[in-house]
Amino acid sequence: MWFLLLWFLGIVSALVHLYTLDFPSSTSEISRILLLHQFVVTFGLVGVIGYVVNIWKADQTAKMLGWPGGPFQVKYGFSQVGLGIMGIMAIWFQGNFWVGVLVTMYIYGLSGLWSHSYVMIKNRKADADSVCNIIMDIVYQTFITVLSILAGGIWVFVN
Repeated sequence: MWFLLLWFLGIVSALVHLYTLDFPSSTSEISRILLLHQFVVTFGLVGVIGYVVNIWKADQTAKMLGWPGGPFQVKYGFSQVGLGIMGIMAIWFQGNFWVGVLVTMYIYGLSGLWSHSYVMIKNRKADADSVCNIIMDIVYQTFITVLSILAGGIWVFVN
């Protein structure tokens, strides 16, 4: 559930940013700033945490989770670092680049949906942690999608 904290931090940093701009009246501008902070803060911190727990402390994390660990865990950590870097790059590259960041986050969210569903199917029971993570994945993906639509200019095809 640590992702919930990162989501919240992205919203708080966006609210501070909006406050410094005297809260623009445009829904598009508010949505753009909220989404930017999800990219930079939330995704950026996913990258930092992914590095720490899956690369730097891979053995301790695997043991704590009951995973076998190994190179696949490190590979997962690098994918999280990539997501974080893409999120931070969204500061400088906007427009269609944001589609790439969103698609990467959608894939990351789908991996969470798959892994938490798999755990419940394998254990033949619905545990609270997996159910909450699945709900959070769906709600978060909906949240960033709505923001991207309201921000405008993101889902534009370029010839």
